[in-house]
Amino acid sequence: MNIFSLVIRAVPDYLEEVKAAVLAVQGVELHLEHEGRLIITIEDVPGIRSSDLLKQIQDIPHVASATLAYEYCDEEMPPPPLLKSKKSEERLS
Repeated sequence: MNIFSLVIRAVPDYLEEVKAAVLAVQGVELHLEHEGRLIITIEDVPGIRSSDLLKQIQDIPHVASATLAYEYCDEEMPPPPLLKSKKSEERLS
């Protein structure tokens, strides 16, 4: 699961239009609206990369900026491979 949060600044005269367009994006939840800014979270959408969702929001007309504020990913990542040096190989033999 991936969750990320954005702070969106809209052109003030178009805030309602921007808000409607942002809320139409799949996975979006609005948390706060204040002085031309929207604080949202987006929960991952199967088959759509987080970066594509961010780009989709940035491309909404009258969005002045969309800034990533937080990102969480709970997918397990494999541990990094162990680096072997010649000395460690000599000790093992």
